[in-house]
Amino acid sequence: MSIEDKTWRKYERQIHQELTSVFTDCEFEFDDRIFGKHSRIDRQIDISVRGKIGGNKILGIIDCKHFSTNIDVKIIESFLGMLEDTKANFGLIITNKGYSLAVKNRANIRNLRLDIIEFDELEKIKLTYDYFVNQNIKNLELSKYEFFKRAKENSGFFDSNKSNYNKRIITFKEGFANTEYYAFKKIIKESARLFRDFSDLEIITIRIPANNDLQEKRLYSSTIKRNDLEKLLNLNFRYLREDIKLWRSDFLENGDYTKESIYNFAKKNIDSTKYSDYIKEI
Repeated sequence: MSIEDKTWRKYERQIHQELTSVFTDCEFEFDDRIFGKHSRIDRQIDISVRGKIGGNKILGIIDCKHFSTNIDVKIIESFLGMLEDTKANFGLIITNKGYSLAVKNRANIRNLRLDIIEFDELEKIKLTYDYFVNQNIKNLELSKYEFFKRAKENSGFFDSNKSNYNKRIITFKEGFANTEYYAFKKIIKESARLFRDFSDLEIITIRIPANNDLQEKRLYSSTIKRNDLEKLLNLNFRYLREDIKLWRSDFLENGDYTKESIYNFAKKNIDSTKYSDYIKEI
């Protein structure tokens, strides 16, 4: 084995060791083999990652590049083909040098994240559980299957029987919100979350049963457009889609997202009916 081969193998193993120490709940396989669904041959994977997000199994593949020059578009094209062939949920290329703007643009088409590190500075890999969440969100496409699947992942109170994909209606079961105020708050939150998750979603109806101040059970409902909610919250949901940290800092921890603003939103955008009347109608 040449000196260069030994250096490359050491590089791979150091990355593998760093990742396994960070992601203690995931399983990593060094020098894995995955049978290609299209190629019908075993594909060599530098490092594979297996774990769960929202109770669903995920597969990630990692390619470790130790070159004397930047990686090029041909490497990205080959890796994208590997992702499709192995049916991986996400991919990660780690290189000791870097990549060109053309490489970055090509990778962004498929939401492939490139993490660039120096060979002697592997401790700078700062991947967290957020990385997997970000990849999951970025890969969502507006379809009945993923729309309902995502709603179910977000809450065990999601009611698929009373929801309607064609009309863009998401309905929650009793117990999701116990009071009128929390019904208001969760309508805003779930609307914002779905606009963030699905960039092609333009309008959404959220329905939540809850008790009012007189302990009367009512169904609270709001239909709102993406642009209207963005203006109200002074947010850009596509921007929030880039990183789960932005969702926390710009939405969940937003100082303007107050009890007063929630009630103001409710006055203009949320209707309510007797829950018993709603049950009769369906």
